Amino acid sequence: MKTEKEKMIAGELYFSADPELVADRTFAREQMRLINGETDPAIREQLIKETFGKVANRAYMEANVRFDYGYNIFLGKNFYANFDTVFLDVCPITFGDNCMIGPNVKLYTATHPLNPIKRNSGLEDGAPITVGDNAWIGGGATLLAGVTLGDNVVVGAGSVVTKSFPDNVVIAGNPAQIIHEIGDHEEETVDSLPFQRAKIDEIDQKIARLLEERMDAVTTIVEIKKTQQTAVFDGTREESVLDNIRKSLVNLEYQKTIEQTFEDIMKRSREYQQAHMERDEQ
Repeated sequence: MKTEKEKMIAGELYFSADPELVADRTFAREQMRLINGETDPAIREQLIKETFGKVANRAYMEANVRFDYGYNIFLGKNFYANFDTVFLDVCPITFGDNCMIGPNVKLYTATHPLNPIKRNSGLEDGAPITVGDNAWIGGGATLLAGVTLGDNVVVGAGSVVTKSFPDNVVIAGNPAQIIHEIGDHEEETVDSLPFQRAKIDEIDQKIARLLEERMDAVTTIVEIKKTQQTAVFDGTREESVLDNIRKSLVNLEYQKTIEQTFEDIMKRSREYQQAHMERDEQ
């Protein structure tokens, strides 16, 4: 049977009040006090090496560095962190070589169950964070549990990284998304096919989420129509929708294509509503 510590590191549900974990956190807080109070860089580096799971060679970290356990933090060669880094390291946090992070960067492997009964019981869980070689994480950025960043990734200041990204990209925003590809010829990269496809992929994910929200509303509407015995098709309403779309457009060159897209969306919505009504009548 796994210990609570083994469950924690594996990303499984565990009880943080376990005595072994309480003792580990107590020790970690004492190490934090020593590290953050030490003004000699060489001694501070040695304390970090004694506390963290691995430090490949050099690790320079400004005060104050904060962590849950320390032993779940693994640093590659030539690591640098500016002021006030936070590592919630219930699961492993792993950096490759030559990584640098700005001030107030936060890495959260810790999560809690969505179910309130489990959450209130004291159960917690987490997922690891992995960062490749040559990463630069801008000040105030936050990396959430389960994120993996490839080599040469740049994270814009203040970004919230909720998912993983491949090598050689600049990401920014909340949630973070690809805003640029890193290549040998920067002026050519932005216009490259892979970059534009990655941009479309990000937009498509947003559209898919919005379409799901729209279909949730359609499902509610069909229930209302059944109750009120209202017809599925409402030409006046559909023309009003299209008119609102036209008014919202900035680039009129796209108007015909976007109108046709929304006409198809409404057609598919009618088909869904009709099928829903017919199913309930059977």
